[in-house]
Amino acid sequence: MRREAIKLILGGLALLTASGCGFQLRGSHAIPYRSIYVDAPRDSSAARQLANALRSRGIALPENARDADAVLKLFEEKQTRSILSLSGGGRVSEYRLNYTLSYSLTDKEGREVYPAATIQSSRDFTYDDNQYLAKSAEEKFLYRDLQDDAVQQILRRLARPN
Repeated sequence: MRREAIKLILGGLALLTASGCGFQLRGSHAIPYRSIYVDAPRDSSAARQLANALRSRGIALPENARDADAVLKLFEEKQTRSILSLSGGGRVSEYRLNYTLSYSLTDKEGREVYPAATIQSSRDFTYDDNQYLAKSAEEKFLYRDLQDDAVQQILRRLARPN
């Protein structure tokens, strides 16, 4: 009984501390456009993910830019990797995965709401030739995670007043 009371008191103190410092969950904010045309290369996986996220927020995605309140243009989506370290035998033991996504936003009248900006992020991961399949899957997962982060950054920027 006494331990439960202590746990309850400590939990209450943790909640008071978190609320006192201004902590709040990020949540999703409303994007001030009813329709957005996503102008991107057909093979862009970031554009597909962004379109799905916009649809889930109730934003229409018209077939052409004339019918949209804003145009979101994705310029460049690039995945690269660089060697971070080599083993004593000269084999790669670590890579750095880099993801770049460039975008801009214009309104219906063609005015630039957000000028061209680039999101760059990277992740480091260890590599082992003996685990090729597992490391290949891990690399794909990390690139997908980098892309998710970039899409979320764009969504947060769209929701923020300029």
